[in-house]
Parts: sequence; structure tokens; C-alpha cells
Amino acid sequence: MTTPISTIDSGNALKKSITIASVIMMGSVLLSRVIGMVREMVLAHLLGTNAEMDAYVASFIIPELLNHLLAGGFLSITFIPIYQKYLISKDTKKSWEVFSNLLTIGSVFFAVLILVTMVFTNQIVGIMGHHISSGPERDLTVRLTRIIMPAQLLFYWGAFLMAVQYAHHRFLLPALAPLCYNLGIIVGGWFLYPYIGVEGFAWGVLIGALIGNFALQVPGALRTGLRYKFTFNLRDKDFINYVLVTGPLILGLGMSFSNELFFRFFGSFLGTGGLASINYSLRTMMPLVGVFGQASGVASYPFLSHLAVEKKFNEMNALLNSIVTKISTYLIPISSVMIVLSVQIIAILFEHGRFSHASTLATAPVLVLYLLGALPFAASSIVMRNYYAMQNTLFPMIVCSVIALLSIPGYWILSKYFGAAGIACAASLAMLVQFVLLYGIWSKNHNNLKGIYKVLITMVKIICVSILGAGIAFGLKRYAMHIGITETTFVHNIILCFVSGVPALVVMFVILERMHISSTRMILARVFKR
Repeated sequence: MTTPISTIDSGNALKKSITIASVIMMGSVLLSRVIGMVREMVLAHLLGTNAEMDAYVASFIIPELLNHLLAGGFLSITFIPIYQKYLISKDTKKSWEVFSNLLTIGSVFFAVLILVTMVFTNQIVGIMGHHISSGPERDLTVRLTRIIMPAQLLFYWGAFLMAVQYAHHRFLLPALAPLCYNLGIIVGGWFLYPYIGVEGFAWGVLIGALIGNFALQVPGALRTGLRYKFTFNLRDKDFINYVLVTGPLILGLGMSFSNELFFRFFGSFLGTGGLASINYSLRTMMPLVGVFGQASGVASYPFLSHLAVEKKFNEMNALLNSIVTKISTYLIPISSVMIVLSVQIIAILFEHGRFSHASTLATAPVLVLYLLGALPFAASSIVMRNYYAMQNTLFPMIVCSVIALLSIPGYWILSKYFGAAGIACAASLAMLVQFVLLYGIWSKNHNNLKGIYKVLITMVKIICVSILGAGIAFGLKRYAMHIGITETTFVHNIILCFVSGVPALVVMFVILERMHISSTRMILARVFKR
């Protein structure tokens, strides 16, 4: 769907456009995370928490580093303001020249880096933990890494194709990319596993990236007027500007990227199954972050970028405070109930095939500690986009990099004494510090201290209501287990989640609605009024 740029000048039109875009992205992210959870369930069924699963998780370290070096994960953030500048001035020819030049230069560098890293994959894997860097596990990790590596070029192309659609306020096809990617992994793994083992999942990564991030996005980009011409101009002022803006993101260690890197590296030093337990826990928590954080951030960023160009800082503050409050309203209560029901949730999702009840008991505490950091994980991505919309990537990445570097001793010490749970704890604490610092500094520098004070008061109220809800869920769970509903079967775990979680959530959201904190009815009315 498209919202013309000229229509976002009105405050009401802006709110409505962002709400509709957010709902589209939330629906997409929710469906994507559900399919992603199915992917993890298939992995759990076929691999459990064995050495093969550890090797599969570890095989993403080098590809993610490669993607980070070419800023694949930041393209929408850094490219949209440059591209949108020419859209606003009606210079579409120049907008596509910039697109072509950046796409070509990055593709050449990516191709070279992929070839180099594929040659030295074995040496890089050798620095990981002993049970990953030696014997058959090392050989398997190397093979999986080399299969996954070329997908990073497809992600790079897809990021550009999706960015131009976002700039034109088209969200549908980009929203389908992660769905196709996860389906590719599921289909590849399920059908190829009997023949080539865990390598089937790696080939699924490549297939999913080809379909979802490239083939599906080309028609969407063409509908925006896509014009590509091979161009390689390192002296172009927009390329130089892009490098200057993107450089801090590449050199910096954002906590989202650092978490993915650190949990794989430090987890590789744990015993067999430790890395797998962290991965399952993180993937169970991330749907919350994706639905309420990622979706809101992606949907609001083109509008934030437009407001930043017009220097409407009060509107940017209002939008930031509103989004942080809204995601807190849902994330905190849902996380509190999931903490109480962590064992049941892990059992329902993964306890079948080679994933045993012992695996469930090892994974649930890790999930609890990740859930405590769900809100900072989601809210940090919202706050960061305000800085990015101002073309300020240097300061936030300095902050994030310092926090990431200071968190390394925490990862090491906590993983040494508390294993997988320690790694989850270190990640949640680091993300909390990042959110508080960036939100506080933005508010101080942009006259938003009164706004942040109101948000914090609202958060305290939500936390109090959530503690009450968690107590209700715990009491109902204990009562249900007392009368004979145990946590030993799939059906019983479903019943425990339903009879404990649903009443607790209903009570919490009724209270929040009465306190005029929850805006569920208003959001639904705004969407369906359209």
C-alpha cells in the first residue's frame, strides 16, 4: 500500500499512516515469528540440543559478521534519508543514480569478501570453543558456514529493494521477505535432512534468501519506478555521505548485533547443548521484540526521516514517547506471564523428537532472563531510529560500542558461573543500560525531559499491574497443578498456559484500560475506520 509523501504533513494523517503501516508490519512480523518458531520446532524435533545443533548455530557467526561489515542490516536506516531527499525534491533521476551506485559498489565488495572468508573459514572457526573448533564438529561448522555465506549478498540486494519500497511507503512485499526466508529453511531442512542431515537447513537459508529477499522484492521495487544502471563511482558525494553515515554503524558494536555475536562465541565454550539452549530461548523471546519493537520501528522510520528533514523535533519526541509507551503496555504484561509459564512454553514449542524434558528444564531459566530484557531489546531499536533519522549514527554507535565492550567481562564471568543463563542475563542487562542511556541523552538534548518523565511514570504503573498479573498466573498455575494438571504432557501444558495465562492477561489489560494506559480499542477503531 502507498501513502503519498504529501499527505503526511497533517498530524492526523501522520498518526493514521503510521498506525496502518505499524499494523501491517506487526501482522507480518507476527506471522514471520510464528513461522520462525515453527522453524525452531523443526530444528528441535530433528536435532534437539546436540552437537549438530550447536554447529548449525555457530555457523552463522561469520556470515553475520560479513553482513555487518557491509552494513546489510542498516541499509534501510542509512539509505532511505539519502534517497528520500531526492524524492521530496522531485529529482527521481538522481534518486535512482544513487541507488545504482550504492548497489553496485556494495555488491562488488561483498563478492570479494565472500570469496576471501570462504577460503579462510576453517581458520576462523578454529578460534571457537573446543567442542566447536575440533573434530567432526569443526568440519561440519565449516561446511554449513560456506553454504550460508552467499546468502549475505542476496540480503544486501534485498535490503536496497526493500528500502526503496519503504521510502514510497509500500510495506507489503518487504513484509513477506522474512516469511519466505523462514519457510525456505523449514522446507529445506525437513525434506533434505533425511539425505544430507543438518546441511539441509543451511541450503534452506540460501533458498529462502533467494526467494524472499530478492525474487519477491524485484516486482515491488519495479512498481516504484526502479531504474538500475551499472555505476561504480567512489567519488560521488552521496556515496561519500553514505559511507560517513554508515561507517559508525559498521565500526560500532550495537547491542543487537553484539548479542548475536557474543551468545554464539561465549556459548561455544559451554558444554554440548548450551549454545542450543540459548538459541531456543532467544528465538522464543524475539517474537515479542519483533512484533512490538521491530515492526513499529520499521513502520515509523520513513515518517521520522521526513520529520527530521523538516526539523519538527517536537513531533519526533511525541512519536518516540508514544511508541515506547505503547510497546511497554503490551510487552511488560505479556513477558510477565511468559516468565511464570516459561517451562510450559518451552515444553509446548520444543519438547518432542530429540528435545527431551531435560532440555526443557535447561532452556526455561534462560528464557526467563531473556524475557526480563524484552522491553529494552524492543525499545532500543525505537530510540536508535530517532538518532538515525537525524543522520546521526556516530554518537549512538559510540554509546552502544562502549556498552558492548564493557559487557564482555560480564558475558565471560556470568557464562562461567551460570552457564547459558548467565549469557542471557548479560545480554538483558547490557540492553537495559543501552536503552536508558540513549533515551535519556536524546530527551536531554531535544527538550523531551517532561515527556520521558511521563513515560517512566506510566512504565511504573504498567510494571505494578504486571506484577499483580504474574501473581495471578502463578496462583492459578499452582492450583491447577494441585488438582492434578501436571506439566508432563503436551495437553496438560496447553491447559496450564490457558487457565493461568488468559485470566491474568485479561485482568491486566482491563486494569490498564481503566487507567487509560492501554490504547487497544483506539488503535483498532483507527484501523477499521479506514
